[in-house]
Amino acid sequence: MKTIDEDIKNKTFRRCYLLFGEEAYLKKQYREKLLHAMTKEGDTMNVSFFEGKDIRPGELVDLAETMPFFAERRVIMLQNTGFFKNACPELADYLKNVPETTYFVFIEDEIDKRGKVYKTVRDKGCVVELARQDAQTLTKWILGNVKREGKQIAASTVRQILDKVGMDMENLQNELEKLFCYTTDKASIEPEDVEAVCTNHIKNQIFDL
Repeated sequence: MKTIDEDIKNKTFRRCYLLFGEEAYLKKQYREKLLHAMTKEGDTMNVSFFEGKDIRPGELVDLAETMPFFAERRVIMLQNTGFFKNACPELADYLKNVPETTYFVFIEDEIDKRGKVYKTVRDKGCVVELARQDAQTLTKWILGNVKREGKQIAASTVRQILDKVGMDMENLQNELEKLFCYTTDKASIEPEDVEAVCTNHIKNQIFDL
């Protein structure tokens, strides 16, 4: 993650990025960060989105060879393509010599680190695994969100949220939004607020049973 943050800060982007791992929230966040950093808002001419396993490598190559239209970069965003699970030598070879104006961003749920496409992106671009975050990291993240809302919360209440909601950041984000709305007129978030509005994560319910 630090590598992407530094690339964005310095405006020095790699030809291709691969974001993978279990934490969907972080994959979405870094996809959007890269998109906003590499393109101008509302630029639909130079940004292309692909999703699914029916994408033809030849179509991507043709698009990548097209010069951007009144812009510095052409950005191709691809999600769950299967290229990192199944052999795709044509794409692997092409990614070794991508035009200077074209950038690829792959977001994948499953990868095979032995595959040619993975190895090419690793060698020529940037590979970032966005795994589940530990309790300490999530605690800091929750405290930061609460502070931005101008509220206070005790460390024990943060632990209560994690115990109740679980470690998935997307679930946590949704539950925090509910808490912020519920405590609009309050300066702090209390344990009774968490009990009132936060939904028990299914795994926690199974564990209780």
